[in-house]
Amino acid sequence: MATTHWGRKETIIFPPHSPIYSYGAVFLAFVLTGCFMYLRFNFGQTPLQQFYTPIYLRSAAAGAFSKTDKYQLLYAAGVSTGVELASEADVQAGTTLTSRAKQLPLALSDAAQARGLDVLYRGPEQKYVDAGLHTYLQNVVYGGDQLRDIYKLPFLFGLLSLVAQLPFSITKDIKRRKAMKYGRRLKGPVMLTPREFNKTVNGDGIGFKTTEAKQMMRIPLQAEAQHIELMGDTGAGKTTLIMQILRQIQGRGHAAIVYDPACEFIQRFYDAKRGDMDRVLVLLIPVLFTGFF
Repeated sequence: MATTHWGRKETIIFPPHSPIYSYGAVFLAFVLTGCFMYLRFNFGQTPLQQFYTPIYLRSAAAGAFSKTDKYQLLYAAGVSTGVELASEADVQAGTTLTSRAKQLPLALSDAAQARGLDVLYRGPEQKYVDAGLHTYLQNVVYGGDQLRDIYKLPFLFGLLSLVAQLPFSITKDIKRRKAMKYGRRLKGPVMLTPREFNKTVNGDGIGFKTTEAKQMMRIPLQAEAQHIELMGDTGAGKTTLIMQILRQIQGRGHAAIVYDPACEFIQRFYDAKRGDMDRVLVLLIPVLFTGFF
């Protein structure tokens, strides 16, 4: 029985459902790793090490398979010294024009010229055993360091940059996924925890605490003079919340005017020694603060 597919099959889904923030974090980590490697190559290696890096990398990869390849090594020559492989002390940063009108990114050092060397050039292509050439470069040019030792820190910094980004990118992807699944709130009320509410409205004034929430939910101090409306069925806890407000006003040393026909609050808050008036239960405390319930 053939299956019926309703609707149109989309070839391009936009916005994409993939975790784009996490992918972006991985991409940025790769870019930063490349930057760290570039800095390590340009500022953490000698000119001769920079010159031999491609050969060192190639011979390391091919040496694992016991291969033999052709390479051009760097030579220095002089009338009195003859031809020899250029050493670390023989070269410095600079440029040298070769016989084929190509520039060599190195120049003879002053010490090399003092020894009688006056020519720096790439030797002809010769066959070398990759493993043997790699060992020679490791010992003579790179001081015993392998590639993983040289670029260990750049890779480590790149990994740390990824780890530092992941908590933020994963959180953003989760929020984005929820927004795509359940929609985005454009306007209207939203359910918040007391911590989220205090952070959203900058709550630093009078607060309310219920048995369901461990943290107190506070309104902004500058909004305390506005009206507060408490609604709920009988026994919902309206009186308890009002008492919380009065205790906080009393603790501040402020004053409150309470209209209390049923005399529910006079038993808890009335204090004749303080000068309270009980005609309609008025609490007078030194600094004037008015709240209506």
